[in-house]
Amino acid sequence: MSTNPIDYGPKAKRDDTRWTTDLTTRDGVTLHVRPARPADKAILTVLFRHVSKEDRRFRFMGTVQEVGDQQVAPMLEDSSQVTTFLAFNDAQQAVACATLFDEPDGESAEVTLSVHADWKGKGVSWTLLEYVLSYAKAHGIKRVTSLESGDDRAAINLEREMGFVARLLCADPIEIGLSKAID
Repeated sequence: MSTNPIDYGPKAKRDDTRWTTDLTTRDGVTLHVRPARPADKAILTVLFRHVSKEDRRFRFMGTVQEVGDQQVAPMLEDSSQVTTFLAFNDAQQAVACATLFDEPDGESAEVTLSVHADWKGKGVSWTLLEYVLSYAKAHGIKRVTSLESGDDRAAINLEREMGFVARLLCADPIEIGLSKAID
């Protein structure tokens, strides 16, 4: 993985342009990754049209049929607590996004990840999540969590392989909280 290990310190202002990079997945897929900007609303909306119905349900914990402004706006907040990364293929098509929502304690954050249906199974999720974890570490985040539906075995398995620890949050419907300490 190619990263930009910049140490901004725990409370430093983020310079997102320094976190633009090219990554290669374990399957050899090249991704161009960069922080999302408010002007990327249309790109995110189009990406979510290509995320499977099941994955949209997992991502938004409900029956969202179409992702619109209400779902996209929080990912593009002009805030030091929200950072969204977009991953593009060689044809400059958005194939994935990951959002890191910092908690008020300044040491923990929640991550969400979505991948274009045609790009699943190519190492995109792993590579993008690994990059987001390195970003979190550089910004003083000590614990990253993820909330998953118990039905989303692929996400739970991926996160467990990456060192996240799972715990049952609610049995009806089944919700799994996964967290990873960043050292």
